[in-house]
Amino acid sequence: MSLSQNRWLTLGTSLVVVALLGVACDNGEDGEALGAGSDADGTTTTVPETATTLPVTTTTAAPTPEEEVLAAYQGYWDAVDDAFGPPEVDPESPGLRRFATGEVLPGIIDSAEEVKAENAYVRTPEDSTHESEVVSLEESTATVRDCTVDDAVLERVGTGEILDDAVSTREYIAMLVLEDGQWKVAVLTEANTWEGVAGCAIE
Repeated sequence: MSLSQNRWLTLGTSLVVVALLGVACDNGEDGEALGAGSDADGTTTTVPETATTLPVTTTTAAPTPEEEVLAAYQGYWDAVDDAFGPPEVDPESPGLRRFATGEVLPGIIDSAEEVKAENAYVRTPEDSTHESEVVSLEESTATVRDCTVDDAVLERVGTGEILDDAVSTREYIAMLVLEDGQWKVAVLTEANTWEGVAGCAIE
C-alpha cells in the first residue's frame, strides 16, 4: 500500500468515528446511560483520535558495471563541453582529468589550448546526445561504441562571430580504463565520419 492510499484510509476511518460519536451525543440528550463512553450523568466522554504514519523506505538499485562505464563516458563529453564552452575555454578544467587519461588527456588539453589561443570557444546545443553502448567489458577495461551528431558551433569570444558551424555525424570507438575506482577514457578513435546527419545516426 502506498503512503497516499494509507493516508486516505486513515482519513476515512476518522470520519466514521466522528459520525458515530455525533449519533451517541444526540441519543444521550434524555440523560440515560449510553454504555461505554458515557458517564452516569449522561455526559459523553470523547476519546482523542490517534493517527499513525508508517515510515516510507525507498531503495535504489546499484548501477550495473555497464551503466557505470556509460556514465563515465558521458561524463567525459560533459567535461569536454564544460572545458571548451563559454565564456572562455579552460584547459585546466578538473573534469578533463577526472574522466580522461592516457593519450586522450594531453590531446584534449592541447586542443583546448589551441581553441583558447584563437580567442574562441565551442557552444554545444543542449539537445546534443551520444548514442553509446558497451561492446566489451572486463575487470579494468571497457570498449564503447558511440554515434553522435556533431552540431557544436565554434564562436569568437566577445563578438559571437561564427567560425565553424558545420554539422557532421561521427562514430567513435573508445577504450576506458579503471583507475582508482574511476572509469576514464584512455583511447578515443574516430572510426567513421559523415557530412550532415547520416551514417550511424540514421541506421
